[in-house]
Amino acid sequence: MNFLSVLLEKSVTFSGSGSEVVEQAATQAANTAASAAPAGQAASGGTMSWIVMVLYVVVIFGLMYFIAIKPQKKREKELQDMQNELKVGDWIMTSSGFYGKIMEIYDKNVVVEFGLNKGIRIPVAKSEIYGNTEPNLSNKPQEDEEKK
Repeated sequence: MNFLSVLLEKSVTFSGSGSEVVEQAATQAANTAASAAPAGQAASGGTMSWIVMVLYVVVIFGLMYFIAIKPQKKREKELQDMQNELKVGDWIMTSSGFYGKIMEIYDKNVVVEFGLNKGIRIPVAKSEIYGNTEPNLSNKPQEDEEKK
């Protein structure tokens, strides 16, 4: 029990002059405080709560790492691998949603042919390529490979 609850449970009555009442109140408060919490509990309670708080923060950061940061790094690595494995003739999708076919590959750029008239060739940064898929030019919905 804490000090306040023990103090409230006991009925306190004081009689006498002002200084005697103050002395009686101080004595009774000291006795109540001594009986409320053992000496070892007060010292270890602060330390234990500090350790629990630190462990709580460490666990929260650990969960954030495994829930948010690690999967994001995995997706970035897969995207980087896909961008590095591109070859001439692959169909790609840019970050803006345009589909095209790779005609030439340089260090950090590729030349992509956009459109069906085979005349629009534009250099695109490899970092702006977000997919390695051929466009669906029919009105039929695409089937996922997982459903087959």
